[in-house]
Amino acid sequence: MDIDAKNGEALSTYEKELLKLRSKIQEMEKANLEPKTWTMQGEVTAAKRPKNSALEVDLDFEHNVRPPPVITEEVTASIEDLIKKRIIEGFFDDVQRAPDLPSRAPKEFKEMDETKSKKGLAEIYEEEYAQKAGLAPAPLSSSDKTKEEASFLFKRLCLKLDALAHFHFAPKPVIEEMSIKANVPALAMEEIAPVAISDAAMLAPEEVFQGKGDVKEEAELTQSDRRRRRANKKRRFKDRSKLSISKDASAKQQL
Repeated sequence: MDIDAKNGEALSTYEKELLKLRSKIQEMEKANLEPKTWTMQGEVTAAKRPKNSALEVDLDFEHNVRPPPVITEEVTASIEDLIKKRIIEGFFDDVQRAPDLPSRAPKEFKEMDETKSKKGLAEIYEEEYAQKAGLAPAPLSSSDKTKEEASFLFKRLCLKLDALAHFHFAPKPVIEEMSIKANVPALAMEEIAPVAISDAAMLAPEEVFQGKGDVKEEAELTQSDRRRRRANKKRRFKDRSKLSISKDASAKQQL
C-alpha cells in the first residue's frame, strides 16, 4: 500500500529505515562534494593550510634517526662496569694522532771533497759554462747515483721474484743501451719467412707486372680512353704503312 509521509500518515519500519538511508547517502554525497580539510589532502605545505593549524592535530612523523636509548639504572650500572673493566685491563680506545708529514723536501747534503783538484781554474769555469749553456751533460749528483743503484737493485729483486713466482721462463730486464738500426723498410725488418719459400711468391702484383700504363678491362674504359686507344691504333697503322711503302720504294730502286 502507498503511504505519503508528507501528509502525516504513519510510516512503516521499512520506510523509516529507507528514509534514514537516503538522508545518510545525501549527507555523504554532500561531504564528498564539499572541499576537504588540509589534513585529508595528503602532502600539504605551510602555505596551503591555516596558520598554527598543525598544533591542534595529533600528527604521526616518520624519523630515520635511531631513537636514543632510555637511560635507566640498569643501563648506567652496565656502563660503569664496562668502564671499570677497561681501566683494570688497560684497554683504551683513544684516537692516535697521525704523524705530521714533512711539508718540505729534505735538504740534500753535498759531500765535501778535500782532495786537491787536478783541473785548472779555467777548465772548471769552462765546464760550468758548458753545463749552464746545455752544451755538456750535467754530472751525476749523489742522489742520482743513489737512484740509479736503487733501480738496479730493484730490477734484480724483481727478476728473482718472477723466477720464484712463475713456473715458466721470465726474461731478463731490458737494459737501455744505444743501438744503431739500419735504414731498412719496416716490412723487411718485421717479415719473417721460411728459407724454402721463394721470393717470387712474396712479390706484390705491381712488382710482378712490368708493363707500362694502367691495365683496364673493356668495361672499365671511359669514352676518352677509347678515343685515345683508337688514335694510337691509327697512328701505328699509318707508321707501318709508311714503313712498308718506303721499303718497297728502296727495293725498286735497287732493282
